[in-house]
Amino acid sequence: MKASAQSLCNNILSRAHEEKIEITPMKLQKILYYVCVKYVKETGIFPIYERFEVWKYGPVIPSIYSEFKPFGASPIKGFACNAKKKSMMVDEDANPILKSCIDYVWNKLKTYDGVDLAKRTHQKGGGWRSAYQNGNEIISTEEMKCDETL
Repeated sequence: MKASAQSLCNNILSRAHEEKIEITPMKLQKILYYVCVKYVKETGIFPIYERFEVWKYGPVIPSIYSEFKPFGASPIKGFACNAKKKSMMVDEDANPILKSCIDYVWNKLKTYDGVDLAKRTHQKGGGWRSAYQNGNEIISTEEMKCDETL
């Protein structure tokens, strides 16, 4: 069952706020990307409705960019909200594989900043790099499955 990118971001933001770890919009995008990479590697299924685009500083979900753009390079203080101004989260109990992927990526990457994570996505063997080199605007599930930068 796919989730909205906003809901999945809220799961990540919840961990950040709980642990008092600053998370900027760039860092959130990259952690979201790696959660999706891990999930694709585990299940072969892309976990969210939107696809990652190939932007200059790495993979980006445009709706997440728009949602958190007001924070610029500053830490995000809130959560993504739907049209009814309600913040939703993915039910991790209903999807233990996704919970495991979020936990794994969060614990591995939470101490890095957005710039470091952007550099990581550009490394040889990365899905972003593969898509970029192939002139693709979207990072495919197959490119994510083959991503070796996590």
